[in-house]
Amino acid sequence: MSDSTEIEPMFEEDLEVNPMVHLIAPVAAILGTMVVRKIVGTAYSRATGRPAPDARDPRTPVMRAFMWTAVITTTTAIAEVAIYRAVQRMGEKKD
Repeated sequence: MSDSTEIEPMFEEDLEVNPMVHLIAPVAAILGTMVVRKIVGTAYSRATGRPAPDARDPRTPVMRAFMWTAVITTTTAIAEVAIYRAVQRMGEKKD
């Protein structure tokens, strides 16, 4: 049963991106991730009245460390995707 179907590309034309985007995007993502982590940590501290959990600290309860890790990784991943897309949009070559 060999059915050779072709997958159609989502975009019919290839995007041309300025090569500088490949240098700027990772740096912007790293800096953005650092800022997001700081904001989330500060918001946690203000909301709870205690510092954000340190997942590497053995005195931190395991479930609290897991929950904090899930929150921080999800938030930073969303920020990273948004930053990469924004930088790419800025770097698209216009005809």
